[in-house]
Amino acid sequence: MGRSETPLRIVIPAYREAPNLPSLCERIAAAVRPTGLGYRLFIVDDGSPDDTLRVLAELRGAHPISELRHPVNRGIAAAFLTGMRAAVAGAAEDDAVVVLEGDGTSDPALIPTLAAALSGPCDAAIASRYAPGGAYLRFPCKRLFLSHAANALLRWVCRMPGVRDYTIFFRAYRAGPLRRALAAYGDRFTSVGGFACNAEMLLRLAPFIRAVREIPLVYDYGLRKGPSSMRIATNILSYGALFRVFFCERRAAP
Repeated sequence: MGRSETPLRIVIPAYREAPNLPSLCERIAAAVRPTGLGYRLFIVDDGSPDDTLRVLAELRGAHPISELRHPVNRGIAAAFLTGMRAAVAGAAEDDAVVVLEGDGTSDPALIPTLAAALSGPCDAAIASRYAPGGAYLRFPCKRLFLSHAANALLRWVCRMPGVRDYTIFFRAYRAGPLRRALAAYGDRFTSVGGFACNAEMLLRLAPFIRAVREIPLVYDYGLRKGPSSMRIATNILSYGALFRVFFCERRAAP
């Protein structure tokens, strides 16, 4: 058990996030450095066509960044896998692996709270818009409807104790259980692709974790700069694939 010299490992998938990354890295530093925790940023440039690579090169002098790059855009599911595999490599059992969005909508002030929540039997902590005190702010109406509908359906069909927000990026995982789940599933850890892989990862993790906690998050979509990479129709198909996988695997289980 125990922790390494870098007990906090932060994974940031980035696609066309050049305008957002400088302020995000500064906000993370402002939140984490006062805690005294050693940390490292694992930023996955998923084939961005903008200035993301140049921005990362400029940021490396001031922040502890491990740059991971896909030469072409492979999608959010592949970016998760690349970042998480790099983060758990060399991590101690009790190190925290935090995943947050590169667009600035995940509040870095919550990172120390999420990491601290990984105590006792808790192996995963979720920054939740549905926990008391959580909320959506300035969220596009179509995306808000999809988020509410997807989470309601997941709570009904794929219920996990302690989970209300299945679709949020922003979470902390204990490194040991995450490493074992990644090894067990391989590329199937995020098999459905699209943003539905957020929910798929929780379902994949369920056999490896003891308990989940939720920390309230006020998700302010107005903080992002530049266009979103999410496409509504694509993600509806992604959730359809997730439910097919869930039902097929449940039927095949002994």
